Amino acid sequence: MNLETVTAVYAGYLRIGYGVIIVTLAFASSWFFTFSLALPGKENITVRLKETVSLLMYAGFAGVLSAFLGRIVHWYSHHESYDGLASAFSKFEGSYHESGIILGFFLASVISSFFIGRKFMKKMMSASAAGTMLFMTLVSLVSMFNDSDRGKAVITDLYYQRFPYSYITNLSGGGTEYRTAVFFWKFVILAIITFISFILFMKGYSALLTYVCYFSAMALLDSARYDASFLRSNGFVSLMQIVSGVFLLITMITCTILSVRKRKIHIFHIMLTASFLIGIGLVGYMEYYVQRHGDLYIGCYLVMAAACISMIASVWGMYKSYDANTEAGDKKTASGDDKEK
Repeated sequence: MNLETVTAVYAGYLRIGYGVIIVTLAFASSWFFTFSLALPGKENITVRLKETVSLLMYAGFAGVLSAFLGRIVHWYSHHESYDGLASAFSKFEGSYHESGIILGFFLASVISSFFIGRKFMKKMMSASAAGTMLFMTLVSLVSMFNDSDRGKAVITDLYYQRFPYSYITNLSGGGTEYRTAVFFWKFVILAIITFISFILFMKGYSALLTYVCYFSAMALLDSARYDASFLRSNGFVSLMQIVSGVFLLITMITCTILSVRKRKIHIFHIMLTASFLIGIGLVGYMEYYVQRHGDLYIGCYLVMAAACISMIASVWGMYKSYDANTEAGDKKTASGDDKEK
């Protein structure tokens, strides 16, 4: 996410760009969305007061941590663009890496959840996950006002040289060209994930499923960008793809272990694991393939999208197999307690 954009407002010597305006409005919208989900309830006034304080804490920590971690991850990947670590924090405008932003929002929700208490932690985490998705959706529009989040493919067909298929990009040596408007597809996909996170919240599911959708989507979207960030020692797979893969792999392993412990091993465990491994393997292979066959990028990304959906379905299925069994056990225990009484 790059906040360096054309100027929207001049106020004397003060110059405010579209990027700063959009990210400010996005953060405010995100917090109000989280607030509206997390606060309503039938709790007493004391609990509601704690919820309000917790949400205010969340807003403060989310703003500071997401900005700090987002910038420091970008500095790590693009250290040649800065004079040093101190210069990376010399101004608010500039680039922030999505993985750091997401981590900042997540840590803020964890910290504020401890204050509100364990009983309401799941509610707070799920509400903040939905708010985070709304923030990431809205800030993707910043790229309309700079040259970031464009696709690797240059669009030469006059019919597709227009929004939303492509967007004009300024070249470093002068001139312009049309590249795929990745930011538009990011906006659409993240808007869908925001809606899914809202449904998950209403149905009382974990925030984990929201992040599974987000990182699966980013594994695809970050591949399509020409300005993705990389590890200093690796220029093949982007940093976001690595983070996404590690998160999904750890989540899948954890859910599998918990499910097997609860239900013993079943054929569906093997099927879901195979589906996940095929999905993550296809994503890796198509990332390799598309870099060598740029003329086939549409087909490559369609296959990669199917692989990402396969990973989402596998993790969700494994999570649900554990969660459903846990709920059934809790109900059985509660029923037994009632009979004893």
